[in-house]
Parts: sequence; C-alpha cells; structure tokens
Amino acid sequence: MKRITATAAGLVIGIIASLALQATIGRTAPRPQSYGPPIGPVMSTDTGASELLLVVVGGIYPTRADAEAANDQMPFGDLAGYYVVPVAQFQGFKEQVGTPGDFALVSVFRTELGAQEFVTFAQSLGYPATILPDRVRSLGGPYAGLGQEADPNGFGPLTHPIPESLP
Repeated sequence: MKRITATAAGLVIGIIASLALQATIGRTAPRPQSYGPPIGPVMSTDTGASELLLVVVGGIYPTRADAEAANDQMPFGDLAGYYVVPVAQFQGFKEQVGTPGDFALVSVFRTELGAQEFVTFAQSLGYPATILPDRVRSLGGPYAGLGQEADPNGFGPLTHPIPESLP
C-alpha cells in the first residue's frame, strides 16, 4: 500500500510541476501572430496632403469607369504607372485642366526631376504624359504615386516633403 501511495504522490507532484511549468511558459512565450513580418521595405501610403505637388497627367475622363478602362490599356510592367483620382483631389488641378467631377490618370511628384523622368518613361511606352504647368495642392485622398522618385540626397525613395513642395 505504501508503494501505491508513494507512486500516486509522485504522479500528483509530477502533474502539479507540469502545470506550473506550462503556466510559466504560457506567460513568457511570445503570442502567436496571424501574419509574418513584412517582406522588403514597408512604406506608409503618402498622399502629400497639403503639399504643393507636380502632377503628370495621362488623361482626363468624365467617369471613374472610363478612367479605369483607359488605365488598364496602359500597363507599365512591374512598375507603378498612373493612378485614377478625382480631379477635385488637388486644389488648382481643374483650373489648369479638367472640370469638377472628372477623373484623371495621374502620377504625382515632389521634384521636377522625378516628374520629368516619369514623363520620359511613359512616353517611351507610347503613353500620353504631360506635367501640369503649376504645382497643385494635395487635399489628401487616394494614393497617387508619391514615393516613386529618388530622394535628392541619393538615399532611396523620396518619402517626405521637400522645400519646393511645402506651402
């Protein structure tokens, strides 16, 4: 009988120790995540809200559907090309081209060099590309391409305002 009691006591002590260990591990183990770490650099969506930006226009259309259909006909391969946005997203846009309610194919830039390089690239593919004569103020809204140009300091993409884009 003493042998059974000693075995039972050992079993109980083992179970208690196991539960204590699991509780300790549960408190210190990292919580499982539903997704893994991002692959490559992660950039937040930059709309340039309130900045004065250069806009490259690929076309103006009366409806979003028309603009999206036109955009589908202008693939840029692996690179981002035009974005469909309402012209009202930029203060000063409709004063230069388009009317309220129109949608445009655009890509926006902070530097003249970035805008000009995009125009050259788009035209090399046979697509229309014109830089609006004057900078326009971004009112926020859908993403329209900021971050696709080189930072003038030579270190990666331009992800912040520069003096030329600040009001």
